[in-house]
Amino acid sequence: MQTIGERLEEARKRKGISIREAAETTKIRGDYLQKFEANSFAIDLPPLYIRGFVRSYARFLELDPERFVSDVDAALAREGKPSRREPREALGRVEFGSDARASDAGEPASTGGRSASDQALLLKFGLLGGGALVAIVIIILLINVLFNRAPAKPAQQTATPPAATVQADPAQTLTLTAIESTRVKVVQDLDGAPLFNGALARGEAKSFKKQGKLLITVEAGKNLRMEVNGRNYPVPLDGYGRFALD
Repeated sequence: MQTIGERLEEARKRKGISIREAAETTKIRGDYLQKFEANSFAIDLPPLYIRGFVRSYARFLELDPERFVSDVDAALAREGKPSRREPREALGRVEFGSDARASDAGEPASTGGRSASDQALLLKFGLLGGGALVAIVIIILLINVLFNRAPAKPAQQTATPPAATVQADPAQTLTLTAIESTRVKVVQDLDGAPLFNGALARGEAKSFKKQGKLLITVEAGKNLRMEVNGRNYPVPLDGYGRFALD
């Protein structure tokens, strides 16, 4: 019947890996693995650690870890070391290897001497603190966005030529004559009543009784001649625009 060490060595060689590679993967010292394969468990470690190392190594080699632990217990008993696990309530849990399982099913897990309830409480406070920090950062970003946002530019309006003003005596007659064809609109500023809105053919004239200010819009100022009581008044624009006649 094969010994513990022979079965371990055979399984390792079957996987085609060296002691060094096995030690790097399981995080167990190479000299310990060599002793295990030599069927020697006389290492200066408590039985708890020896069993844990053997369990991790057997699991790594895809062997039955519990069977090997039982065989190790028997070997330790023969070597004079206690085969049963010492009470470890005050020592906490010891893990062997990166994927080692709990050495005793049903034994409450703890890390660094902390109980499961302590760890859960610490995790809860950690999550609450992290959530509060994220909320503070979001609020600061929102405040920066709201207060640093550039004011919206007012919508640009189509520029309208300012109305020119021509002074004339009150209670007089306005006569508009078309030098060339153009359109004219005359509005009484006092009440907004339109006096004329239409086209004037070349040479055509229109006369209006002036009562206060008149607002005159012309399509082409250079094509219009303006007279008040027979006196010529220059039109204050050449192209399209509006002007006031006081």
